[in-house]
Amino acid sequence: MNLRFLVAHVIAIPVFMMSMTFAQSNSATHVAAELTQGKLSPAASKPGDSVAVRLKDDLRSNGQVVLRKGTVISGVVRNIGRSDAKAYAQSMLEVEWLVPVTDGRTARSLSIALQSVTQATVADRADEEVDPFTDEIAAPLARTDRPVRSAGGEDVASAAANPALLSMPSVVAVDHQTSSAIETSLDSSAPEPLFKVGHGELVTAGGVHESVDLFSHLNNDTVITSPSRNFEISSGAQMQLLVGIRK
Repeated sequence: MNLRFLVAHVIAIPVFMMSMTFAQSNSATHVAAELTQGKLSPAASKPGDSVAVRLKDDLRSNGQVVLRKGTVISGVVRNIGRSDAKAYAQSMLEVEWLVPVTDGRTARSLSIALQSVTQATVADRADEEVDPFTDEIAAPLARTDRPVRSAGGEDVASAAANPALLSMPSVVAVDHQTSSAIETSLDSSAPEPLFKVGHGELVTAGGVHESVDLFSHLNNDTVITSPSRNFEISSGAQMQLLVGIRK
């Protein structure tokens, strides 16, 4: 066998193994979820308000369960914006997601973004809501003004965009004009670039159809915008979450 050919292949093996390790260490997936408590509404929500989202399926990465079905992910309202009719959007709201602690056997960094949301009706609900998994009155969600922290302890606001999410087809970089209009309306100065992640369709109790667009800086945040003056996403809303996983 040609010695040069053999040496080239011996060198290529570890390079190939390194690339495989990187691919396995960074992955992105999606998982179905449902909003079970709280609401997201530019008119009714206040910074610090919380919502609860429950996973409807296991969240898996490379065949392993990262978060089990039924896991609750909390979202905290950080900014609310409204712009005039000539601006990019008339109403918007920014949420930061509180990543639950994962299996201690493997150190993972998760980044969550909302990819889609649908809701057939917006029902009038009291502050106390029935948990559909227990049929009991759920305790009101607490408000928080503290920075949201990931499982690793870092502040979400200062975390870098999760590169694993860039591989998802629905994630598209936003042009400077759109990004600037959104950040200005939210009075935000986020250093990371903004990405269009998905969209949603809502039908109010009165039968009015509303659409929302979903954006993210890919660091455990979601910006929801709508051309309507207000929108409301409440308990029962069906969601699809994008999750980037780094080990």
